[in-house]
Amino acid sequence: MHGLIDRAVEEYLRSAYGEGFARLPRGPQAEQGGGAACRGIERGHDALCAAASLLGKPASEMLEDLGAWLARIEPVRRLLRFSGRDFRDFLLSLEELPGRAELVLPSLLVPRLRATAAGDCVTIRLLEPDMRWQDVLTGLIRGMADDYGALCLISSEKGGITVDIWEDRFAEGRQFTLHLAGAVGAGGA
Repeated sequence: MHGLIDRAVEEYLRSAYGEGFARLPRGPQAEQGGGAACRGIERGHDALCAAASLLGKPASEMLEDLGAWLARIEPVRRLLRFSGRDFRDFLLSLEELPGRAELVLPSLLVPRLRATAAGDCVTIRLLEPDMRWQDVLTGLIRGMADDYGALCLISSEKGGITVDIWEDRFAEGRQFTLHLAGAVGAGGA
């Protein structure tokens, strides 16, 4: 597993549950909790599964919460917001996510995605099914729905993620502009 994922899991656990959870054991002992989704997975996932066991939560729920947490990190959020003018566009652009991730981190193997739309429903399928990635992506979509202010129902099944968009602009989304205050060359003296 990529070291960046291990670090993200550690920071998520620290942010959400405190320092003690960020320092949970990583290794075979973590397999005792969290369910089958955790067996045979590397360090970061082992820590996440150990935390899931201590909290009495399913590992899939912890992975989804990790995805939602990632969407709140400002640099990640900004990169994701560049993907679409509205939530539906964002969902349809998720097909490009693995390629974009590969440009930045070639060793991070993000499964290829296929997004299809039928009316107000968008379905995202992982072409190389992996429920762990699907759970993280479900949380990321949930976080971005909030960011865009969309009202939707997000369901994750073994075949993929289905997003029923009831209202694209239900609430005021978070502010997003291309201009970043204090950026190099952003004007000023």
